[in-house]
Amino acid sequence: MITKISGDDVHFWNTIQETIPGGKSGSGSEEHGLTLEDWERIGEVKTFPKNHKLISADEVPKCLYIVKKGLIAGYEELANGNELIYYLMDRNAMFMEANILLSRPAMVNFRTLEPSELICVKKDALIKALEEDRRVFFSMFSSVSNKFLVAMDELRGSRGHSAEWMLCHLLLEFCERYGVAYDGKVLISKSVSFQMLAGLLGVNRVTAVRAMHSLRDLGLVERINGFLCVRSTEALKRHQELLEG
Repeated sequence: MITKISGDDVHFWNTIQETIPGGKSGSGSEEHGLTLEDWERIGEVKTFPKNHKLISADEVPKCLYIVKKGLIAGYEELANGNELIYYLMDRNAMFMEANILLSRPAMVNFRTLEPSELICVKKDALIKALEEDRRVFFSMFSSVSNKFLVAMDELRGSRGHSAEWMLCHLLLEFCERYGVAYDGKVLISKSVSFQMLAGLLGVNRVTAVRAMHSLRDLGLVERINGFLCVRSTEALKRHQELLEG
């Protein structure tokens, strides 16, 4: 998965620390962030249909979002009509946390990839919660930090690799996140189109199809009732290692 870090995230910490009483020197004794039930008490649960555009690039969001159910993509619309997907977020993922606090516009578009339930937290409710419960800070800190670490890992890992190598990497990640055992194989329980794969890999659709057909011809992947299925994650890992050579 390709992840893009907003410049607002870098400035995020000074602002949020000034917002929280004792934020710069607090004990930080809370070991866990908020649960979805906690966030529901702060915000409001809203339901959105598939392919609903939540935020447009350059739009200042009215709230931050936590995914309760569904799948959300953060993407850029390219001049050639293709999409480049930067974020793919499911249950418990948070987005727009830096933007809502700093009143900065989103850098990319966000839409639902399937019917979704999101917890929407407005800025005034967020500020009040930050003042009353330090676990809110921990949740936001964890979210932004994780995005930064994932971005660095992806940048190092994908640099100089072929589309087929990146597809192996993506499929292995999907197996870990969405895989279910099926007849001795791993079935990816999310509907994944070639267009989505192309957007996540940062290539055109033709290249994504070619890479997938290569893995299929090697007997590493197949489609079952429209869902991708990896026949052996170990075999897929070995093939990815061979591609590195």
